Amino acid sequence: MGNTSRVWGGLLCAAIVIVAIFFLWGISLQSYWALAIPVIVGFLGVLALGFWIGWTIVTIKTEPPAAEPSSGSQAEVKASPPPEPSEGPEKGSA
Repeated sequence: MGNTSRVWGGLLCAAIVIVAIFFLWGISLQSYWALAIPVIVGFLGVLALGFWIGWTIVTIKTEPPAAEPSSGSQAEVKASPPPEPSEGPEKGSA
């Protein structure tokens, strides 16, 4: 698992460097799209995240809590008193 994670991490770093180079190249050309594309992608990402949260809330299945039994509920059960020490002969008294 560790080796695969390192490969994916390396690919992610390489992709980020490539995107950063394209972004800086677009800024140096004073291109409108160099700023518009990241803003569009970020805005659509936030909208997708909001939709996903809303969809999760709408489709979640909830069950009402189970009714507690009316007799012998655990709140009514009392703990038994601690046992008394035995009254056998003591070993040290002779």
